Amino acid sequence: MNQSSVPQQDTGLEGLPCQYCGETYGADEIAWHTEPVHCGPCITCVDKPACFSCRLMYCVCDVHRYRG
Repeated sequence: MNQSSVPQQDTGLEGLPCQYCGETYGADEIAWHTEPVHCGPCITCVDKPACFSCRLMYCVCDVHRYRG
């Protein structure tokens, strides 16, 4: 009976790899990896978070532009 009566606040997101870029992120980077960015006309990266890197060579989005 050594359990604390204070509930832990665990969002379940910390320490998990990002489904878009594969990096593990902490509480201070949740928005970068989860909030969609309305970036423009590219059909591959529309509504993806800022960490997403578009694989299309001719992507015109300023946020997700192909970096290859």
